[in-house]
Amino acid sequence: MDLPKEYPFIHVYAQPEAHKPVIIKGNTEGLCVLINALVTAIAQGNCNGVAEVFDGDAEVYELRVQMVNSHDELAPVPYKDYSNELK
Repeated sequence: MDLPKEYPFIHVYAQPEAHKPVIIKGNTEGLCVLINALVTAIAQGNCNGVAEVFDGDAEVYELRVQMVNSHDELAPVPYKDYSNELK
C-alpha cells in the first residue's frame, strides 16, 4: 500500500545482535516528527515525546521517547521477551 509522501514514514530497526547498530530509516516528515519527539522528551522530562508514524507496511504506530536519569531506568526493556515461551 502506498501512502502520500507527506505522511511521516519511519522505521526503527532493533539490533540484530549485541554490538550491532540500530538503524533508523525515514522520510523527511518522519525524521522531523522523531526530532520533535526527542525535543519534547528533553524539554518536558516528566512526559514522553510522542510521534505517530507509519512503518513500511503503511501501518500507523506510536513512537515514544522517554527521558531517564539513571542507568537503572534503562532496564528492563519496555517489552516482553517471548523467546522462552517459544521453546
